[in-house]
Amino acid sequence: MVHQGKVQRWLLVIMLLAVNLPPLLLSSFPDGFALYFQFFVSALIVLALFIQALVKVRDSNIIYRVELWGLPLYYKTVYTEEIRRIEFKRSNWASKVAMVRVKKGIDMRFALFGDGLFEDLSQFAKRNDLELRKSKDYQTIEKLGSNRLR
Repeated sequence: MVHQGKVQRWLLVIMLLAVNLPPLLLSSFPDGFALYFQFFVSALIVLALFIQALVKVRDSNIIYRVELWGLPLYYKTVYTEEIRRIEFKRSNWASKVAMVRVKKGIDMRFALFGDGLFEDLSQFAKRNDLELRKSKDYQTIEKLGSNRLR
């Protein structure tokens, strides 16, 4: 199953307003380099609104993709032989984070994904005999989440 990450669009909209609202309110539009810089930053923020993060957990690998309108910007596949362990932690008050620690290269960090991804990663670790670490805070969040379903 493909899991899609949540993009914090409200933060990007606030950034867009912070870049463009002061010149509109003060009626002092930039000229020259400042105008081009403002336009460039605004365009980057608008493009960032359409970025998607996708994770697919298969039997023997984990695929992570970052896409812009379906075009891959970043693509990484990690096989079970490359994984040292999978760690589950608490990010803030009630958010979960999964860290896939690899032997060589950059570790993969999954935050702002649905609970289905964390369950799939846990099953993936058990199925492939990988080391699985869950912090006490994460276990507390897990217990609270399962109690809400009952």
